[in-house]
Amino acid sequence: MLDEATRKELALEHCRRMTSGDVDHMLGLYTKDVRFEDPVGSVPMIGHDELRPHFQRAAEAKTVDVAGIPVAAQDGIHVAIPVAVYMNYLPLGPTLTKHGYLDKPTNPFQKRIKFDLTSIFRTGSHGLIEAVWVYWGKSDLSLLDPGEE
Repeated sequence: MLDEATRKELALEHCRRMTSGDVDHMLGLYTKDVRFEDPVGSVPMIGHDELRPHFQRAAEAKTVDVAGIPVAAQDGIHVAIPVAVYMNYLPLGPTLTKHGYLDKPTNPFQKRIKFDLTSIFRTGSHGLIEAVWVYWGKSDLSLLDPGEE
């Protein structure tokens, strides 16, 4: 079991590394067989090979994670963190538009997306993240003009 401070720091480090755009550094936080469900209800990505493209798309979209205050569970394993995520509309936006989550912008090259989400992390005694569940829905997304973040 990891103490509360260590679990909270892992959640914050996830946000810092996501913002850095360094995919290999990001994957270093996770076990080789990590389970990552983003959003909850979608097909989970299992392991580094399945997670790498997800992180690469986030890096391509110039993702910035603005972390809220993490909250540790009393079980010694889990931690939750609210995050405001900002990214360019491209490359992920058209898929979100296709599925009805966002309206199609007139100029996709000038738009950013904001996700208000909560991530739940399951940690292991080895200090790595074993599983992630990311909660967000249609009402948690918005399109922004440049400079609105």
